[in-house]
Amino acid sequence: MKKLLIIITLFTLNTAKSQLQGQAKIDSLLKELPKMKKDTNGVNLLKDLSFLYYGINPDEGIKYGKQGLKIAENIKWKLGSAKCYNSLGVVYSFGKSDYPKAIENYKKALKISEELGNKRSVAFNLGNIGGIYITLSNYPEALTYFLKSLKICEEIGNKEGIAYNLGNLGNINISQSNFPKALEYYQKALKINEKIGNKSSIASQLGNIGLAYSSLLEFLKALEYYHKALKIYEEIGYKSGISSQLGNIGAIYNNQSHYLKALEYYLKALEINKEINNIQGIASNFGSIGKMYLDLAKDSVIAKSENKLELLLNKEINLNKSIEYIQNSLTIYKENAVLIYQFYYLDLLSQAYELKGDYQQALNYYKESKVLNDSIYSSENQTKIAKLEAKRENELKQKEIEILKKEKENEKLQRYVMFGGIGGLGIIIGLILIQRRKSEKLLLNVLPAKIAKRLKAKEHPIADSFDGASIIFIDLVGFTKLSSSANPKEIVALLNDIFTLFDKLADKHGLEKIKTIGDAYMAVAGIPEIQADHSKRAAQMALDIKNEMKDFKTSDGTEIKFRIGIDCGAVVAGVIGEKKFIYDLWSDAVNTASRMESTGESGQIQITDNFKSELEKFEGNWNFTLRGEFEIKGKGLMKTYYLGN
Repeated sequence: MKKLLIIITLFTLNTAKSQLQGQAKIDSLLKELPKMKKDTNGVNLLKDLSFLYYGINPDEGIKYGKQGLKIAENIKWKLGSAKCYNSLGVVYSFGKSDYPKAIENYKKALKISEELGNKRSVAFNLGNIGGIYITLSNYPEALTYFLKSLKICEEIGNKEGIAYNLGNLGNINISQSNFPKALEYYQKALKINEKIGNKSSIASQLGNIGLAYSSLLEFLKALEYYHKALKIYEEIGYKSGISSQLGNIGAIYNNQSHYLKALEYYLKALEINKEINNIQGIASNFGSIGKMYLDLAKDSVIAKSENKLELLLNKEINLNKSIEYIQNSLTIYKENAVLIYQFYYLDLLSQAYELKGDYQQALNYYKESKVLNDSIYSSENQTKIAKLEAKRENELKQKEIEILKKEKENEKLQRYVMFGGIGGLGIIIGLILIQRRKSEKLLLNVLPAKIAKRLKAKEHPIADSFDGASIIFIDLVGFTKLSSSANPKEIVALLNDIFTLFDKLADKHGLEKIKTIGDAYMAVAGIPEIQADHSKRAAQMALDIKNEMKDFKTSDGTEIKFRIGIDCGAVVAGVIGEKKFIYDLWSDAVNTASRMESTGESGQIQITDNFKSELEKFEGNWNFTLRGEFEIKGKGLMKTYYLGN
């Protein structure tokens, strides 16, 4: 697998100024500092200094950003506070690689921007938060933020923002190895940036197009685009951009086994990144040089044809240098929690130690790499990304369909009025009433009655908080494997039978079905109607399912098993969507219930200690078996129990 160096551009409040002005601009602003007044102009001056320092001296950038923030808060200028938080987010992200701090500042800027109703600023911060999540390899979260940002940018006609988000949709696709789709997004972004003359973003997208071609093994095309990007970055004096393209060009030469040429470009890039203290760039260069030495160690025949360096012929030296550089790279990436490159370089270390004959070390690094790789490129993440992408495509199609429908309806109405007069209109009104009844019935099928009533009264968005509710997740064990080999109609029929059974049990105990996801089923007690005994209701439903599914078999005798997870606590519930409404839940208890299901055992109902305590308040034939303490993702060590009767 190739390492993919994704170029993530900045999307900040400073769109009126170049993002890439260097020391000369800083010097001119510093001259204004002694006569600065503590007003809005002063805040803007400090904010600009903070932003411009991110790639030169991040600590100075943080200092000026905090000074600007203090003044903005003292004069109660909310927009100024948002601007300073945004600049601090840039410095923490691109200057310090402190991603939690970066997200914290971006989210503060986002909150203020939402309060002010400043859509442009909201879009900026959503996009920058998405950029952080790409760096942290949380692609579903990144995609969510980019799509939100893109939607706002399209609403307000912000072309720069549209191009920025399209480029990052390309980054998401390239991270998932969908290179043709990535190329399509990059080219759309490039076209917009060329129209508005945004040089830095043009260079960024040229580099990303080069990356897509490199991933498609079209190295000559990749080299062409990398050189175009490099030329622009050199024209505008953006050192971080120059170093990234030098590194990309080096990677092409390395792929073509021109090792000395590759090393030359890598070292130039490393020198620039050290000069500007670009931590991420330094890590990338160390890793690339390490890979080059590893390739040399594997490729002694071609190495001899580049006989200018004696060490190129020594396999042991090459392996040792490879390990040294890769470990330096890994240290930086681990310190900054950048997962996507960690697993890649761990795999390279495994290969290097295997060539050295140290098979134990090779195995250790391989295992570590595999765990990280599985977490980043899990099927769950890929499914989320696919759903979000599909939702975006569907929204675009729906807009087109709505426009066509309105045009046709207008034409039809005109014809009825012209030829049918009052009678024609009566027929139309009758048809509308019939259609309305159908819509109401459909609404009741997908939403709780209480919520549907509020929605019909034009209450939107709907969001409620509940102090106590019990959430139950049910998953059919091994169903994915079964569905891959069985007849699709039979699979759907089987799922329908099982979920109909669950629906009946939910009605019996007064739970609200929330949704089904593939072969998983989610329900809740205590929402939207408050139920003091929500834990008892959820437990009874779970036990009934356990009894009903005990010996459940398909028509061909295949046994269907299940896992159930339950937790309880405070929950936020609401309706999301504009055309296809979904009633959904969000809270720590919801996430924990899901974890209880996914970490449970076949045929068991796994519950939290918290749910057990709540359930014990009610009489019932409860039987609790301590499972023990387990590491639960996002929660740490948790004591869990199996519920029986």
